[in-house]
Amino acid sequence: MNDSRRTEKIFQEAFESQDFFLLLEADRHISMASSNLRVLKYINPANSTEIARAYVTREKTPKNNPKYRYRELTFDPEATKVELLNLPIVDSELGRIFRGKRDEVFNTICMLESRDTPEFLDRSRLLFGTADKKTLGKAEEWLKLEPEPIEPNQVEAREAKQKLDAIVRKQRFLCSVRVRKYLSSDAAAGEASVALRKGATYGPTDIASLGVHEVQTHVLRTRNGEMQPFRSLFFHGFPRVDASASGYLATEEGLATFNEELAGVLSNRRRRLLAGRVKAVYLMDKEELSFGEIFHTLVQQHKFTKEEAYTICERVFRGGGYTKDHIYFFGYEQVKALWQTNPEDFEILYMGKLGVAHIPIVRRLYKNGLGILYPARYMPIFFNDLPAEIRARLPFVAPDEDRKD
Repeated sequence: MNDSRRTEKIFQEAFESQDFFLLLEADRHISMASSNLRVLKYINPANSTEIARAYVTREKTPKNNPKYRYRELTFDPEATKVELLNLPIVDSELGRIFRGKRDEVFNTICMLESRDTPEFLDRSRLLFGTADKKTLGKAEEWLKLEPEPIEPNQVEAREAKQKLDAIVRKQRFLCSVRVRKYLSSDAAAGEASVALRKGATYGPTDIASLGVHEVQTHVLRTRNGEMQPFRSLFFHGFPRVDASASGYLATEEGLATFNEELAGVLSNRRRRLLAGRVKAVYLMDKEELSFGEIFHTLVQQHKFTKEEAYTICERVFRGGGYTKDHIYFFGYEQVKALWQTNPEDFEILYMGKLGVAHIPIVRRLYKNGLGILYPARYMPIFFNDLPAEIRARLPFVAPDEDRKD
């Protein structure tokens, strides 16, 4: 039986199960609700530029925390929540994961509704967890690193866009690179796009890093995930299994950071930035320091520029207390441990937006190509340029004698 007939037979048998039909229906509704949750659109401050100016250009910084303005929600949160709660979801291993995804979407809606209230921070902790002393201790080690000098040949966002477009063409999937005015970082990935911040400049290592982190990890996993049967999980992302940081997002950011390291483009400057975010989350949440206090700690104690310190603080204080940034470091440690023990599982990670904790169930659904999931269509092109001894740890990457120029 050829591959297409076999796949057709698998899906025919699966659809004969009433449970599978109910899961697909739940998947459709959860996916539609997830599509409305442009979280960054709703929590990135609309007045960021004018507030940043007060911290970056003035000798004396404001005493009070910034008063951010946000865009109005363009969907009906109450109607969406009611629809989610009324979804019939079967009680099975996969059904419990769908229930977890439904609850994640529900809590995200509640978080967006509670912007600028104490509830926002509570919902953020529920969704992402928060930085603890163990993670902070590891981050402190990265904060001690000496940042590299600013690279020569810095280019503006529009020229950096052209260079990233070239990487996208080599990767051979659809991905639009855009220049945006309002971003709380120099770059951000959407479902099938990468945004660069207008006014930012990028050196050669920055662009190589963005090519690995944003294009060959974030967008690539999304492109592979949209081909799987369960869109709410593989395209929008698996929910947590147990701990708050066990969802897809910790692995998503950890894998992107580890890939930068694997490709040799993770700079000390980037490590310090990620570690600074962890410390800012800890100081905001656990020690309840103000925006200004954390800003001065980052500048005076850890030698960040005022621009860097402001951006870190904005990311952490937007919405009312956004703890997500600690998971970059948590996820990096998680993915690094996987690399040391089971590097062959990296192929599974690229099948969509799943976390390390979801590998066992995804492996069972895949069944070495005999199940209901498709193999990853795209793999990062930088894998082919890794040293032979590293490629040897990735059985799904062609050895030297089989590589094509």
